[in-house]
Amino acid sequence: MNITKELIDEYGDMVTKICIMNLRNSDDAKDCFQDVFIKLYHHKDFDSKEHLKAWLIRVSITTCKDYQRRFYKSAINIDDVVVSHHQNDLKLLPILLTLDNKYKNVLYLYYYEGYKINEIAQILHSNENTIKSRLKRGKKYLKEKLGDEYI
Repeated sequence: MNITKELIDEYGDMVTKICIMNLRNSDDAKDCFQDVFIKLYHHKDFDSKEHLKAWLIRVSITTCKDYQRRFYKSAINIDDVVVSHHQNDLKLLPILLTLDNKYKNVLYLYYYEGYKINEIAQILHSNENTIKSRLKRGKKYLKEKLGDEYI
């Protein structure tokens, strides 16, 4: 499989959001984005589009963790990063960024990518009950900050 403009167009926003949520630094997020697609270039074995998407999510999260270990910077100016065109997403995203990675990754995959709990558990290599717990706690934190209208 060759990296084509179509793959970057299709999955680029998802990878960008994951990188920004985890790294909270736009320069590191750009570097991580590039590394993810370089890894995709070298990886050729995908059974389906779902397999490719799950692989990209897992590699994006892992690559972000690697960057955090090396260069973690704690601030990002969300106005400098165009992440979404939806008003609700723009209100939700800064709050989502304040959560621990274990909550924001689960919330992102559940709400933004539409994965079910069992699928998130497989992607993140976690127990389904752990994912349910993180989703419940993450929702609670978001409700405290935003109110019931968004959850």
